[in-house]
Amino acid sequence: MPIDVALLGCAHPHVADVLGVLASEPDLRLAAAWDADPSAVPAAIAGSAVGRAETAIRRADAVIICAPTHQRPALSTQAARAGRPLLVEKPVAMTAAQARAVVREIDRSRTPAMPALFLRRLPALARLAVVLRERMLGRLAAVSATLVHPGALDGWFEGPAAWMADVARAGVGGFGDLALHLLDALAALAVDEPPRLAAVAFDRAGAGPGDVGGIALGTWSGVPVTLRASWAVRPGGFELVVNGASGTGCVRAGTLELVRGSGAEPERWIGAPPDAGEAVRAFAQSLRSRRFPRDGLRPAVRAQEALEAAVRVA
Repeated sequence: MPIDVALLGCAHPHVADVLGVLASEPDLRLAAAWDADPSAVPAAIAGSAVGRAETAIRRADAVIICAPTHQRPALSTQAARAGRPLLVEKPVAMTAAQARAVVREIDRSRTPAMPALFLRRLPALARLAVVLRERMLGRLAAVSATLVHPGALDGWFEGPAAWMADVARAGVGGFGDLALHLLDALAALAVDEPPRLAAVAFDRAGAGPGDVGGIALGTWSGVPVTLRASWAVRPGGFELVVNGASGTGCVRAGTLELVRGSGAEPERWIGAPPDAGEAVRAFAQSLRSRRFPRDGLRPAVRAQEALEAAVRVA
């Protein structure tokens, strides 16, 4: 039986990934597409366009929300009240306090919800989680994580997607947009404690949270952590390095490399690289099985809380 999906918001770089998954999964079907700016609806799905978000929600079994951040709380609440399971881009709201209010409303409706945090779906990270649980790297010493791409250089945020570079509508800039993924990836590794950030320095002096990138310092599992995130670095990519007393684990793209012992040959496990579509596939699998993560949107809220704690003192 087909699963009808409504897409709310069409001017986000990951919309192409959403549509790619909907096209590749035989039981998924785009029932409706809506955007407050009708010109943002891609020509390829113009036949599914509707004039009201309520209409799109009513036509669907589930909802994917890629709309600008300032619109997400109202759209999430509408979908939840209609009983439609939802996948929401991060951040869920302009602030963590607003995001917590959205979570309370969704909890009240008992509607399943998931955040579009795709790094936690990376197979190499799951492998690294096992390495850390088994203490194969010994006592941890330091962690660094990087997620960068050249989107600001290549025009990703022009035209209908310009809202992403406007902190008044997006809530975050390039650093915040990507750092949320890194914070969630560290939290998903779940060693001893979630990541906590103490300070952030943005790439451009005075740019504040609307900057294209930055670097943050904090702690995770009792050791120093450094995060680097930017929309203005070429080539782009993802890397997470965990240094320990007995060795080092490095996830680069989809490959996990372990180096243990002086002069030892690295051990490598090669898996799929990061893919924004994996969040959509996980959502679809939850719809099929009717089994959703119990924490709902809370991982996105926790990541936003950690980010805001650092930005306040920047």
